[in-house]
Amino acid sequence: MNYKIIDGEKVYSYRWVILALLFLAVVVVNGCTLIFAGMAPSLLAPAEAGGYGWTSQQFMLANSCSYLTGFLFCILCGTLADRKGLKKVMCIGLGITLVGAVLRCFCTDFPAIFACSVVMGFGLAALNANSAKMIRLWFPGKMVGVAMGIYLCGATLGCAVSVPVAGAVGMTPTFIGVAVLSAVTFVAWVLLYKKHPDNEHPIVEPVVSHLGKVMKSKNLWVACLVIGFVMAAGAVNNGYLVAMLSSAKGVDPTVATLVSSACNITCSVGGLLFPIICAKTHNEKKWLVGLGVVVIVFIAVYMFALDGMATAIGVVVCSILVGGILPLAKSLPAQLPDITREHMGAAGGLHSTIQNLFAFVIPSYVVAPLCGTDYMMLNGAAYMILTGLMVISAVFLPKLMTGGSAPLEDE
Repeated sequence: MNYKIIDGEKVYSYRWVILALLFLAVVVVNGCTLIFAGMAPSLLAPAEAGGYGWTSQQFMLANSCSYLTGFLFCILCGTLADRKGLKKVMCIGLGITLVGAVLRCFCTDFPAIFACSVVMGFGLAALNANSAKMIRLWFPGKMVGVAMGIYLCGATLGCAVSVPVAGAVGMTPTFIGVAVLSAVTFVAWVLLYKKHPDNEHPIVEPVVSHLGKVMKSKNLWVACLVIGFVMAAGAVNNGYLVAMLSSAKGVDPTVATLVSSACNITCSVGGLLFPIICAKTHNEKKWLVGLGVVVIVFIAVYMFALDGMATAIGVVVCSILVGGILPLAKSLPAQLPDITREHMGAAGGLHSTIQNLFAFVIPSYVVAPLCGTDYMMLNGAAYMILTGLMVISAVFLPKLMTGGSAPLEDE
């Protein structure tokens, strides 16, 4: 492979192929997770009115069930990647996702759809656990946040496309399209992923020792709280945004769906813009805290001071700032000073486990039961509180590594 030296480490041109594979995977698997948001009006409508008659909690469970899989299996996926290699773990996870996607095409009732969607979460678990490690292996330290921003653009692109398409074409055609895309993604990873020629070495220490070193990192637990509250806030907002705009703010349901897609596009803009700024200023921690505070102010303004399309515009603008938070929070395991390259898979697995735990439990079992269909509480107070908890957690982060090589086990 062709390479050049940047900040004292070999950087290979094949990194862009790896980033493209990550981008494709997150477009598909994240889009698979959030398709139900686009179908909210029909899913929540009573059966006698031609809808599916899902309850508010069933709807949120369907939106967040892949996070349950991530909670259960992210540590396993990360630890196995450290020990057996990234390609094996990613291909197995994406293969299981493909099986779940195919089976879901034949489902119409909630229990079956929920079960298949949980199975599909294996690909998301493998991706969430190992994305930071893959990016840190292939990209120099100061470019980790930028590469993560590009990668997470795929997540928002998946939402931007899947939500309106699902709302327009209905359940069964959407499920079939997801299955086809899942097959394309699986084949691409099997054929194109290559092991890093220098840094991807399997770890041989006992599993207990391997995980123990990761679990003892206080910095990593702080990073877990940051990403957990970020994702819980995002799950609440994404799940109820269309319903909030159409029911509480008087926006036409079709326009509300388009606004949701626009938010994902502007979120991508923020995800690209702010990591580039951080790469120049090296103040990731301050940016996380500052962006979180400004997001809380924006939520308060568009929820409690605006109405109609003014609210929609406020949501779109705020999503630029939210987009800046996501890559900074997601890349934390690769930038903590006490996490070595050999342990990044396990660290990313724990990071993603807490991310998925919070994203599944808080919206489905805390926010939904407390708020019901009160969208001022769901997209107002709950969203602000969760973002505030992220800000408080980020204050306790250490100084992050943004240049040079990640430490090796013996450094």
